Amino acid sequence: MRIIHTTHAKLNKRAAIVAWVSGFVFAALLLAGCAVRLIGDYDDTIDKGVTDVQQKAELYLSKLQSTPNTPYDQGFYDDINARLAVLKSRAASLPKYPIIVEQLTNLKSQFDTLQKLDKASTRPFPSAAVTDAESAISVSIESILKLELALRERGQASPPSLTKTSK
Repeated sequence: MRIIHTTHAKLNKRAAIVAWVSGFVFAALLLAGCAVRLIGDYDDTIDKGVTDVQQKAELYLSKLQSTPNTPYDQGFYDDINARLAVLKSRAASLPKYPIIVEQLTNLKSQFDTLQKLDKASTRPFPSAAVTDAESAISVSIESILKLELALRERGQASPPSLTKTSK
């Protein structure tokens, strides 16, 4: 009777180990097939929109730098504010895009600061102020573009094909 009990206990222990290992392997395979995305996908409209804002800002700041007597241009700020509002609205409507919304808000804040300074400054516009504004705006724009480019790269990354393709 004791031999049967010992054999039965060994079989139960072995079955428990096999069940535990099988469960672990199944869970590992299940999790390996799931991709968790904490941020949304690349958006070409935001990428191009921010690049366009950057180009307009560079043009205006270059003009202020080369011609310090350039008058305050409300049209420039209205255009930038409208573009950023559209981009922010688009980012807010996309799933998992709060980081981009926050970055666009920071960029808008940089332009608001520049606008206040530009409006209040007498001419000639101080060269150091242009350099500081350009630096702050560039950092904000670069952070958005770097994230968008990383999202684009993530979207283009695909596993290698398992079948041979003939050329």
